[in-house]
Amino acid sequence: SRLFVGRGGVGKPRLFSSSTELMCMSRYGKLNEHKEEVFGRYPLTKMVCTIGPVSEDKKTLQSLVTAGLRVMRINFSHATYEEADLRMKNLRHSKGFHGGTFNMRAVMLDTQGPEIRTGMFEGDEKSKGKKPKIELRKDETIILTTDDAHRYLGSVHKLWVSYKKLIPTVQLGSQILLDDGLISLEVIEIGDDQLTCKILNTGLLGERKGVNLPGCNVDLPALTEKDKEDIVYGIKNDIDFIAASFVRKGQDVKDIQQFVKEIHDQYWPPEHPVPGIISKVENQEALLNFNDIMNESYGIMVARGDLGVEIPYENVTLAQKEMIYRCNKIGKPVIVATQMLESMQQNPRPTRAEVSDVTNAVLDGADAVMLSGESANGSYPLASVNALGSIAMEADKNVAFLNEGKFFKKAVSQKESMGTIEALAYSAVRASQELNAACIIVMTSTGRTAKLLSKFRPSVPIMAYVDNAKIGRQLILHRGVHPLLFKKTGDDTNADEAVRRALEFQFCEIGDTVLILQSMFNAETSVYDVAMRIRKVGEDGSNIDHAM
Repeated sequence: SRLFVGRGGVGKPRLFSSSTELMCMSRYGKLNEHKEEVFGRYPLTKMVCTIGPVSEDKKTLQSLVTAGLRVMRINFSHATYEEADLRMKNLRHSKGFHGGTFNMRAVMLDTQGPEIRTGMFEGDEKSKGKKPKIELRKDETIILTTDDAHRYLGSVHKLWVSYKKLIPTVQLGSQILLDDGLISLEVIEIGDDQLTCKILNTGLLGERKGVNLPGCNVDLPALTEKDKEDIVYGIKNDIDFIAASFVRKGQDVKDIQQFVKEIHDQYWPPEHPVPGIISKVENQEALLNFNDIMNESYGIMVARGDLGVEIPYENVTLAQKEMIYRCNKIGKPVIVATQMLESMQQNPRPTRAEVSDVTNAVLDGADAVMLSGESANGSYPLASVNALGSIAMEADKNVAFLNEGKFFKKAVSQKESMGTIEALAYSAVRASQELNAACIIVMTSTGRTAKLLSKFRPSVPIMAYVDNAKIGRQLILHRGVHPLLFKKTGDDTNADEAVRRALEFQFCEIGDTVLILQSMFNAETSVYDVAMRIRKVGEDGSNIDHAM
C-alpha cells in the first residue's frame, strides 16, 4: 500500500510506501538535544495572547510569559484604563526567559474600532442583574431604525442600529447579520429612517450586539472618539503596537498614522519609535484594498471572526492563505487570530481540528498566532498557551527542516531586484542553511536588517543585538527574531561580545557555527558598510576556526 502526501501547493506531491517515514517526521530525528531546547526557548513562530480578567494577576501572567507569551494584547472593546494599567505593570514586572532586565515582551493595544451595534431593550431594568435577551423567530418581521428615540426601546418588533447611513447603504434583498452572524435578516422594505426585515432564522439576541452588512460599502471613520482617547492613553504608556479594527482602505491606515504621530510628538522625542500599526482585515472591502493596506501598515492581522461573517465562510481559509503569502513576499509580519483554540475556553485540550488550524497557519507562513478569549476569559489560560506553543513548535520544525526551509525562501524572494542589505540578508539565510549554523546574530540599531533576515525565513533563531528597548520589543513580533539589549558606547559594537552573549543565553554552544551581520564604519568612505562574518564559537566567544 502507498500513502499520498501533499505539499500544500508547494512543489510536487510525493508518494511514500507504508514502510517509509514521512520526510518531516524523519527530519525530527535529526534534531539533537540542544537544538530541541533552542526551538523551545527561541521559537520561530511567536504567540500573541489576549490578557483579561482570568490572566491579569501577577502570578498567572508570569506563568503565561514563562510559557512563551511574546506579545500581550489588550482589547479596548472591554478593558478599562485601570485594568490596562494593571496588565502592563504585571507584564513589565514578569521575568522573561533571560531574567527581569531582558523581558522583551511587547504590548498591543487593540482598538474597538467603528463598530455598528444594536441598542438597549425597553424595560431592561426589570432583568434584575441578568443580561436581557429577546427571541427573534424565523419568518417574522422586525424593523431596524436609526432614530435615536428608540435607542433604549428595543423589542422583538423594533431595534435601534447605531449606523446613521444604514438606509442608503443597503438594498432590497440585502442581508443584515446580528451578533456575529448568529441571526440573519433580509431587507424587504426600505423607508426614510427604518428598514423592514424578514427574520431568516430563530435566535436569542442580547443588547448592544454587533451588526454586519456583508457586501455593502460602509462609510465609517478610521477612528472613533473612543479609539482616539484609547490611543492617547496607549502612547502615554509607550505601547508597542496598535491593532486598528475595521480598516477598509490604505487611506484609513494613513489617517491613523497621522493621528498617532501627532500625539506621539507631544509625549516623546523625535528619535523614540512610534507604535507600529497592525491593520486588522475584517471585511470584503479590506480584502479588495489589501495591497494598499498592507503597504501602509507595520503588519497585518488576519481577523477571522468578523471576516467570517462579512464574506462567505468557505472563503476565509483561502483569504488567510493569500494574505499570509502577500505579507511574506514583502516581509511584513502577519498574525493569524480568532478561534485558534476556541474550545479551550471550556476544555483542557484542543480539538483535532484546532490543532490542524494552528499547524496550517504556521505552515502557511504566519509570523505569530493569537489567542483571544482562551487566555483572557477562559477556564484554562495557561493550558491554552502551552497547547498553542507546543503545536506551533512542532510545525516550526517541519517548516525549518522540510526541504531545508527553501520553499519559504523561494516564495518570498521572487522579485526583480534587491537592495544591498536585503541581498546580504538573503545570502546570510542561505549560508546558515548550507553551514548548519546554530543561529544568526545581527547587530542593529534600527531593526531593519533583522526584519529582512526574518523575511527570508531562516530555520534557526535570529539574535537581534539592539540598543533600543522599544525596537527590540517590536522585533519580537517577527518570525524567528529574538532581541537582546546592549548599551551603545559610540564605537562599533564588538562582535566578540555579541557571540559571548549568544553563548550566555544559549543561542549556540561551543563548537557551533554562527553567522554575524554587523555595520562597520568605513574610514575611507565615511559611511557604514554591512558585513557578514562566519564564526566557529570558542569558549569565550572567539573564533576557533581561524580559516574562517
